[in-house]
Amino acid sequence: MVPISLSQRPFRWGGCAALLALITCLAAPVAAQQVNSGLPQPRLLTVVPPGAKAGTTVEVTLTGIDIEAPEKLVFSHPTIKSEPIETTVAPPDPKNPKRGQRNKATVISKFKVTIPADVPLGNHDVRMINEWGISNPRTFVIGDLPEVLEKEPNSDVDQAQRVTLNTTVNGSLTNQVDVDYYQFTAKKGQRVVFSCLASSIDSRFDPEMKIYSMQNKLVASNVSRYNDNDVVLDCVIPADGDYLVRLCEFTHTQGNAEHFYRLTISTGPWIDAVYPPAIEPGKAAQVTLYGRNLPGGQKDPTAVTIEGEVLEKATVTITAPADPVARTQLAYTGHIPPAMTALDGFEYRLRTPNGVSNPIFIKFAQAPVVLDNEKNKTVETAQEITLPCEIAGRIEKPGDLDWYTFSAKKGEIYFIDLVSDRMGAVGDMYFILKSAASKGTIAEQDDTTDTLGNKFFAFSQDPAPYRFVVPADGKYQLLVSSRTATSQSGPRNLYTVRISHEEPDFRLVAVAADSKRPDAGTVYAGGSQFFSVFAWRRDGFNEDIALTVEGLPPGVTCPPQTLAGSMKHGLLVLNGAPDAKVWTGDIKIKGTATIKGKSVVREARAGSITWPLQQGQNAPAVARMDRALPLAVRGKPPFNLVAKIDNGMIPQGGKATVSVKLGRLWPECKTPVQIQNQQTLQGMTPYLPQGLTIQGITLNPGKDDGTLTVNVSNNTPPGTYNLVLYGQTQFPWNKDPMAKQKQNTPFILPSTPVTVVVLPKNLATVALTTPKTNVQKGMQTEVVVKVTRLFDYNGPFKVELVPPSGVKDVNAAAVTIPAGQNEAKLLVGVGGNATPGARSNLVVKVTAMFADKVPVVQEAKFNLNVVK
Repeated sequence: MVPISLSQRPFRWGGCAALLALITCLAAPVAAQQVNSGLPQPRLLTVVPPGAKAGTTVEVTLTGIDIEAPEKLVFSHPTIKSEPIETTVAPPDPKNPKRGQRNKATVISKFKVTIPADVPLGNHDVRMINEWGISNPRTFVIGDLPEVLEKEPNSDVDQAQRVTLNTTVNGSLTNQVDVDYYQFTAKKGQRVVFSCLASSIDSRFDPEMKIYSMQNKLVASNVSRYNDNDVVLDCVIPADGDYLVRLCEFTHTQGNAEHFYRLTISTGPWIDAVYPPAIEPGKAAQVTLYGRNLPGGQKDPTAVTIEGEVLEKATVTITAPADPVARTQLAYTGHIPPAMTALDGFEYRLRTPNGVSNPIFIKFAQAPVVLDNEKNKTVETAQEITLPCEIAGRIEKPGDLDWYTFSAKKGEIYFIDLVSDRMGAVGDMYFILKSAASKGTIAEQDDTTDTLGNKFFAFSQDPAPYRFVVPADGKYQLLVSSRTATSQSGPRNLYTVRISHEEPDFRLVAVAADSKRPDAGTVYAGGSQFFSVFAWRRDGFNEDIALTVEGLPPGVTCPPQTLAGSMKHGLLVLNGAPDAKVWTGDIKIKGTATIKGKSVVREARAGSITWPLQQGQNAPAVARMDRALPLAVRGKPPFNLVAKIDNGMIPQGGKATVSVKLGRLWPECKTPVQIQNQQTLQGMTPYLPQGLTIQGITLNPGKDDGTLTVNVSNNTPPGTYNLVLYGQTQFPWNKDPMAKQKQNTPFILPSTPVTVVVLPKNLATVALTTPKTNVQKGMQTEVVVKVTRLFDYNGPFKVELVPPSGVKDVNAAAVTIPAGQNEAKLLVGVGGNATPGARSNLVVKVTAMFADKVPVVQEAKFNLNVVK
């Protein structure tokens, strides 16, 4: 293992009480396993330099865990190529060949990376491949300016490293008291932008940046972070001469090679905001850019950064992509945190003779865009809007309140979805919905609690989307503001509010198995491996999603698996055949569901954990979206585990038996193996519903098969679930076959998947209304059948009359309660020759088809009296 620091990157709370409460809940002690598997998996921690200029070649070095003998670097953009730089060493002893030994007389210590001139600017992913698999990604930024490496010593003014304007420096803070100085020359009146990228390029660095004249006069400094831990400053140079950039760790409490950065000192354009921040697909929109060094830009005295610098504004026309596939993608080359993966959109860059700007994200609008008229500061001056629409607004001034009013009719259903934090804007937005007639509050929405769990922690300060069922015809009022409006305002305090009819849809994110450490998918020959699949369910979408995989190599298969409609997280298992060959490549996970009667397919976005958590620490992981989803196939694992179920159709309140077969594939694997549900691993986001439990067992040497009981409570939501077990053992082992000492090493591996279908006892309660119970011979009466749906079932019900045995003179034709509706009328007829008298216990049978194949029957009874 390459020596590194495993300390966790500081997590920023941002002063949000709701987030603190949520973290406290998520990090509460749990009865779960706290061990990490010791099977080697390459984990990339640093890549130096973390970027390069397009059209150049650089030498790259790596640090990480299990990265010995790297074979290749692969990039998310296929035209970026790498070549190993080899160093000669003494060969290993050929008389002692052991499993995993490589008879090479050279080792790879560096890579030469070549970047073609036409590679798109922005963040790309780089991964390392070796005998253990493929690593997690590290960001590799492609820029358009000359780049240099930091040269130590540069820790004081007299050691300042000289650089030129319009240069990017790749450096790091190697200890907690380290300070880096850079000296540059500039002319009076030049507006110079200083960008220090840290968290957006996977760094632990928490920078403080200050700009000084050579006379030790402070010219500019950051009083806050620009975005997470990144810092952006600018200043207008007061006089010709030399100036200093001073970088250090903000708290002087941390520092090592993992605290790297990219410092750009530039007179080129920088975009801080675009307004409106959303455009309908395929449409052109005139937008206003706010930023620095914008060609033709005019200073806007109302647009001031938190450091007090006035921004410029310029107007451009941007056309959003019209391609139907692009409309469901997130095409952005900046940093994408977990919460942003719920959005679709594209990026814009301003290209000028002085260089290319940073990327700015633009969201796809899902309805016609309406701009905040900026005259709507009170309920009396509320801006009238027509639904459906997507409001584009901003908190322009301290204390700003934006009021909107709209008309709606009783029974209409709208979703209200406010986006701000998720698209990179600042502020802590909320909204309040009121009735204009009663003046009463219908809903107040603040920070969402939909985080997707600790593994892919997607916390956002945006309000949770609200489903508004209009209670009565009339006017309704919407107040939009920010909890930080008194202290934060300006062009970056943007938001959109979509108010439209339900448009159910979903987006998926796939993350490799480890819940605590950076990881990438590795399937072992004869074994199994899983990906966590997270679902963003839009506008109440609650249907099952069938999961499949494209691009698998020969010998790796994906059995049919489903993400249940009631769940936002599931496990997708891949199985490796015993003869599967070593392979590395990209795959695609896709989800298929039925929406409004049509089959819809969505490709999963890839995600990963950025930094490892400490052993036993039950806290949210730092994570991000990746540019591709790789898979490696490697040799056989220590053991495999095959699971089968006797009868996967389990009624609520029932149970079933799962049989397991353990295969011990390494000769060292002679120890007891514990078999448990994957959900018991610490850090594992729940992937099964409440009430579905499995009691673990232990398989001792000589006993390699056993059974587990699956228990389903009466309250477990019906659905199709993917059950995955895991086996855990430990024995002395060392990944270096030449090592004399072996350590007791834990191994944790998943089973093959088991499909469990929880059957409902009922899908509705049934109520009957019979307005007329006395019916003349030869006549009919109406029976109103009403259902109250359960478990989010939205399908049709077949309604039939079932008379008791012996009653032949009362009948009715079957009717259907359509999907989404709750009522039907059954016309019950009495025969012309019927004998007068009571007809008791007439049964109305209401049948729903669960999962389109299992009939679920509810019954209700009524009485009739036949009269002459």
